[in-house]
Amino acid sequence: MNEDEQSKTARSSAGIIFTTTIFAGFNYGTGLIEGTTPTAEEAKELLVKQGFVVSLPMEETKKTVQPKDADKDLLENEASKKVQSIVSYTIKMKTNMTTTEIADRLSKEKIIDDAAGFEAYINEHDFSKKVQIGEFVVTNNMTYRQLANTLTH
Repeated sequence: MNEDEQSKTARSSAGIIFTTTIFAGFNYGTGLIEGTTPTAEEAKELLVKQGFVVSLPMEETKKTVQPKDADKDLLENEASKKVQSIVSYTIKMKTNMTTTEIADRLSKEKIIDDAAGFEAYINEHDFSKKVQIGEFVVTNNMTYRQLANTLTH
């Protein structure tokens, strides 16, 4: 081998060694080595440090959030009261009734809980211009959209 070939071989070898060193440093320096998977506790700690909220796994959540029997009975009773107390009302729409009057009447008769919210809904969705004269049966389990549709048909 002449001097030129030896020099090229030495430079190639040096390049290969340098490249291998860079790859090894990156691989070992970043923690991407197999077997360095953090434990659940380490992962949780890392996430909490970065501002994340860590909760229990779904199975544990179901176990820890189960209401006591007394609480469960209370929740069931409240739910059944809501289902059983459907209020029906026949509203008589007259000429020139304002949306405020309509909303107030429905609130007074326990059809809606929020007169201002219903009035805003009617006005924002242009139902106020389409209200019809007549008698309409409405219930307290109707959505704002259902009530508005009933009053405009």
